[in-house]
Amino acid sequence: MEHGSGAERQLAAILVACTEADPCLSGACTQCGGRLQLAALDLADRFVRGPARAMRGRMTMITVVPSWGCVLPGDLDEAVCQRVLAAVKAAAVASGITPSIFSLDISFNEDLTGEGPPPHWCVHAAGLATDWFSQAQQARFRFAFPRSDWVKRPVWFEPIDASGVAERYALKPDRGRRVTHWDEHRLNASGGPSTKTTPRGLRAIQADELAMVEHQLGLAGRVIGCGIDDDAVERALGGFNWVRDGP
Repeated sequence: MEHGSGAERQLAAILVACTEADPCLSGACTQCGGRLQLAALDLADRFVRGPARAMRGRMTMITVVPSWGCVLPGDLDEAVCQRVLAAVKAAAVASGITPSIFSLDISFNEDLTGEGPPPHWCVHAAGLATDWFSQAQQARFRFAFPRSDWVKRPVWFEPIDASGVAERYALKPDRGRRVTHWDEHRLNASGGPSTKTTPRGLRAIQADELAMVEHQLGLAGRVIGCGIDDDAVERALGGFNWVRDGP
């Protein structure tokens, strides 16, 4: 990034200058991203985990991978990220999957088997909701995110307990590369090798593209509350709603 375009060099300087005493609050900063995660966890503690423990101690971890969140290299932008979170919020409210809180994850997916989609960015959301939900509620939520050739299973509902470990896992940031390859040691239903997906680090060109988009999006643009008082969300994340000063 330090040897890239003017905007990339400017962002690199912002990230390098970030300190605990004077945080840059860039969406591309891993240190400031950690601050955001703590704020999101506080929000989830109050509006999701707390009520869940008061009822039956049950929560649901939800992962959503919309087909329109899958874009080719060079096509990742702020609008795609905003559309994913907006669609998740609308579906959660409409289906009664509330109160809930979701954060944005962005990974780069590669398939080395020759049978999958081309390399692409995958913008998806992961979150927590109180209790466990009926099949009717889940079906209504799933209806908003149809399958596609690129996304075979766009929605996961996973019942979990209302523990802090589960909460932290659900709201962890994802900034990596997922590589799918053949696993010769594991057979599929036809007796041939099955596939395996392994996490890897982003390549430099991918990391630069993602950093620019995350910077444009901002920290607060990575988290949404569904069925939670807007003022409460604003108070919890207000310190991250900053006016960009840079590229």
